[in-house]
Amino acid sequence: MTQQILSPRSAILLEKLQCQGQSNDCGAYTSATVLDALLGLDIKGDNLANEMEKPVWRGLIYLVRKIPNSATLPWGMEDVFQSHGLKARWRFFSNENYLRGSLPLPKILMPIIGSWKPTWAHVMTLVAWDDVQGWGFANTQYPHHNIHWVDAEKFSGQWKTMGRLLVEVDLG
Repeated sequence: MTQQILSPRSAILLEKLQCQGQSNDCGAYTSATVLDALLGLDIKGDNLANEMEKPVWRGLIYLVRKIPNSATLPWGMEDVFQSHGLKARWRFFSNENYLRGSLPLPKILMPIIGSWKPTWAHVMTLVAWDDVQGWGFANTQYPHHNIHWVDAEKFSGQWKTMGRLLVEVDLG
C-alpha cells in the first residue's frame, strides 16, 4: 500500500503559488507565496525580491537578506517571515525523517537543494510525500499550480549537497 502525506496547507500553497519566470529569485517568490497563503497578503515576488535586496538594521546587525540579482539567503527568508509576525527559523543538518514527521503538522517546510558543479541552489515549499513519487513541492520555477514531484533519491542527494538546509515557519 502506498503511503502519501500531504501538508494541511498544500491546497492554499499551490493556489497562491507564484512563478518566478527567468529570475533567480526563488527565495523571494517562495516567501511571497507563503505569506499570501498564510496571511492573505498580496505581495508580488518581484517586489519582495527588490525589497530584500536592501539590507536592514536588526538591532546592532546590518542584515543582508539577498544578494542583488542573485541568491536569497536563508536568514533573509527567516527575517521576512518574522517581520510579518511568523515564527520562523533556518538551520543546517535537518533530515528526511524530520520532513516526513513535520509535513502533517502546522509547519511550512522549505528545503534548499542544489549542486556545486554546476553551482546552483533552489528553495521550494514542501507540500507532500509519496512512497512512489517522492517529495512533492510548490515550485516557483513552473507556471502551474500542481505538485512538482522530485524523486526521493534525487532530492536526497541535492539536499545533502546543500547541507540539508531548511527554512521553516512554525504555526503551532
